[in-house]
Amino acid sequence: MATRKILTPALGALAAVAGLVAGVGLTSSAQAQEQAKDAQSTDLVAAGRDLFNTWSCSACHTLSDAGSSGAVGPSLDNPGLTHDFIVNRVTNGSGPMPSFGGQISEDEIGKLADYIVAVNHKDAKVAAAPAGADHSKQ
Repeated sequence: MATRKILTPALGALAAVAGLVAGVGLTSSAQAQEQAKDAQSTDLVAAGRDLFNTWSCSACHTLSDAGSSGAVGPSLDNPGLTHDFIVNRVTNGSGPMPSFGGQISEDEIGKLADYIVAVNHKDAKVAAAPAGADHSKQ
């Protein structure tokens, strides 16, 4: 019986250590996934900012993240802007906003919309769309 009393606590301690080690592994994996998501978010923002500047959106629009202060169009520093609204407006235009459909690819318009929404919701996690995703249905 003495062997059993010693063996039971030892097995319990071993199980606890194994659980801690497994938990550390899961935390590391979760941290790696979170870092990958942050990198994707950073890439999304950098790509969107580049498109914003390449297509001279700053000539008409204010967007703090891009360092622009255009006064012709509305400010894009607006957390109420939705991805679908931006895609529609850039694609079809409205009022003084010209249509860029056919000039800017659908993928690039989607990336611009992702960027504008992302920088207006900096505290939210941004899920970068996979390459080739159809941004118009988000």
